[in-house]
Amino acid sequence: MSRSVTHFAAGGTFTAILVALLPNVSYPRTLVLVGGAWAMIPDASKLFEHPALREFHDSPVADIFWFHRVFDSYDSTDSVRVGAVSVALFIGITAILEGRSYRPPDVVEEYLETESDRHR
Repeated sequence: MSRSVTHFAAGGTFTAILVALLPNVSYPRTLVLVGGAWAMIPDASKLFEHPALREFHDSPVADIFWFHRVFDSYDSTDSVRVGAVSVALFIGITAILEGRSYRPPDVVEEYLETESDRHR
C-alpha cells in the first residue's frame, strides 16, 4: 500500500499534464491540487474504520482515483523511496509546465524575432 503522499504527487502530476493539454483552463494550479486530493480519496479508509470504505479501497473502482489501486499493488511495502520519487516527479513536471505557461505564444515570439532581424 502506497503512502498518501505518493498518491497525492501522482494525482497532481497526472492532473498537471492533463491541464497542460487542455486550452484555456481556469485555475490550473488549483485543479492540480484538487487532482492530488482526488487521488487520495480511497485512503479515507485509513481515517474512518468502516468495512465499506475498506472494500472500496481494495476494489477496481479505486483506480478511477488516478490509479490508486495500481499504486498500492506496485508499492506494497509503503516505500519512502517511491514517495520521494513521486514528489520529485511532481515538482519537476509542475515546474516545466509552469515555465511553459509563462512563455509568450509562438506567434509573439516569431514576431519579435522578425522585428529584431529587421533592425540589424
